Amino acid sequence: MSLFDAVLAGDRESLESQLAEGADPNPFDDENRTPLMLAARQGRADLVRLLLKAGADPQLTDAIGESGFIMAAAHGHAEVCQVLLPHASEDERDLAGTLLAGVGLTDLRPDAATPPEGFRRKLASAGAYVAGKLGDDGPTKRLERMLRSEKQRKP
Repeated sequence: MSLFDAVLAGDRESLESQLAEGADPNPFDDENRTPLMLAARQGRADLVRLLLKAGADPQLTDAIGESGFIMAAAHGHAEVCQVLLPHASEDERDLAGTLLAGVGLTDLRPDAATPPEGFRRKLASAGAYVAGKLGDDGPTKRLERMLRSEKQRKP
C-alpha cells in the first residue's frame, strides 16, 4: 500500500507506519498531487497533521497550481484550512476566504462559530455538484448513500 492508498483509504495506521519507516512524505502522482493534497481534499485534518509532522510540504501545488489549502477550501473543509492556514500565502488566504464564504463559512479561526444545523448536508450537496461538474462522480455517490441512509433512519 502506498501513501496515496493509505490516505484514500483513510488508513491512519498504515500512513503512520510508512512515514515512521522513512517513506518520502512528498511523492507525486500522475496529476502532480501529493498525499497531503489528497488528505486536504478529503477533509482529513488528522492525516494532514500527520503528514505535516513527517515533513510534507504544504506549499507544493498540483498540475493546475492548487495547493492542499486551496483544495480543502474548495471542498469546504474549514478544519483542514485552519491546520494549513499558517503555510498559506496571502493570495491563497483570500481565495480560500471567498470559497468558504460561498458555503457559509467566513472565519477560519478555531474559535469561529459552529455551522448551522443542516450545513454539512448542504455542503456535501454543493461539493458533489462541483465535483460532478469536474467529472468526479465519487462525491455524488457518497451524497446519494448519505441521503438513502437518512431516509432509512426516519420512522
